[in-house]
Amino acid sequence: MLKKLFSHSFLYAIGPQVPKLANILVLPIITQYLTAEDYGIYGTLLAYSGLLGGLKIMGFEVLLVNSFFKKSNWLEYWGRYFMGLSIYSIIFSVIYISVLYLFMPKEVGSNLWIVIGLIVIPATFFNIVNVFGGRYFQLVQKPKYIALITAVVGIFTIGLNLFTIAHLKLGYLGWFISSALGAALSFVLYAYPLFKQVNLKPILTLNKNFWKKSLRVALPTIPHNYSAYLLNSSDRLVMDQLKTPIDQIGVYNLAYIFGGYIEFFGNAVGMAVGPYITGLYAKKNEESEKQVKTLVYLLQVGFIFICAVVSLWAKELFDILIRKEELSAAYPISIIIIMGHAYRPLYWVTVSKLIFYEKTNQLWKISFVAGIFNVGLNFIFIPLYGVYGAAVTTLFSLIYLGLAPFYIKQYRSLGNQKYHQLKWMGVIILFTVLLFLLKDLAVIYKALLSLLFLIILISYFLSERKKLNQINI
Repeated sequence: MLKKLFSHSFLYAIGPQVPKLANILVLPIITQYLTAEDYGIYGTLLAYSGLLGGLKIMGFEVLLVNSFFKKSNWLEYWGRYFMGLSIYSIIFSVIYISVLYLFMPKEVGSNLWIVIGLIVIPATFFNIVNVFGGRYFQLVQKPKYIALITAVVGIFTIGLNLFTIAHLKLGYLGWFISSALGAALSFVLYAYPLFKQVNLKPILTLNKNFWKKSLRVALPTIPHNYSAYLLNSSDRLVMDQLKTPIDQIGVYNLAYIFGGYIEFFGNAVGMAVGPYITGLYAKKNEESEKQVKTLVYLLQVGFIFICAVVSLWAKELFDILIRKEELSAAYPISIIIIMGHAYRPLYWVTVSKLIFYEKTNQLWKISFVAGIFNVGLNFIFIPLYGVYGAAVTTLFSLIYLGLAPFYIKQYRSLGNQKYHQLKWMGVIILFTVLLFLLKDLAVIYKALLSLLFLIILISYFLSERKKLNQINI
């Protein structure tokens, strides 16, 4: 099981997010042709385009998962969902264009409609197929095709970034061109197996009871999905509204990109481990609950280790990858943001159970509240402490995201193992403080400290290996 889990995690790590992940490979080259203003424009545009991001799929991901596991005719359900979302996406695009037009940064100038097109067209015409295709191959535990798409789209996107930014010197516009064309290529590669091999057929249904029942489960997840924007992108929107200089937004955005790579890694592991956790919950017995805890504890130790090591070497990573002094100064901020993402395994164990038991109307109490909490604190602390205020606010909002589900009545009523969540979050905060203080430590001492972290991780794995090998779905 472990070998399969790790191999799937690796394959998912280079999944649909690869166009963003691929940027790290070309950073040493493209940063020579970028400015803090380019990063500021890019980050601000992503923040405003993400303003409606939670509404793109209307929370239908949970319907895809639940119908796959619970309905023998799941493909028919998927066809209905596909057609419904396709009609909705046309309406949504009008709203999307309006929001982007109203809040576009003035620095974009004559590129206004080019940028809007590069953002809206993929969201309207490619996103649904990419979501359905990726979800299908995840649920049938066949990540190899995702890896194939990843390799092709990744190489394609890397080439486009180099060409548009380093050769054509288009600045921030190069990112949007590469992302849009990468999404188009993913669409082509997912569409063929989805429609020809799986034989997904869009089905128009006007049955009010079907849509009422479906939306009753899906809609409560919108605030939950929207929270990703409130937690990860809204800080740049707040900075823009507070008239923070665009170059300062750019420095913060670059620091956040490195936290984003950890988030993408977390998404990859989450895609791999999700079916295992759901499958164990489906057994509905105490032994399977214990196995979930064993698996999640291993993942939690692993996440803290990975975030700690990346944070410890943040300065050196910036020196290697970022070739401009004005941009490489962002590394202290990245440490705070990176450590904030160490909470994720504890989050999966609670949210997966709430979704499995269709208690999706409780998700907003977790993620949406965390997002609102983040926005509110940003308005308070950004004027006082600038970009560092935004980073610390994000850290504590993510900590809340990991803690809150354990105290929801509906989750506690399901009969759960004790996860000692307060202790885990305390460890994350302690590591964040220590790593920030040690950010300029000599390389030799960083190497020794990294070795100590690795010994601890291996020791824990060996002590739990027998229990882990007993996990079977």
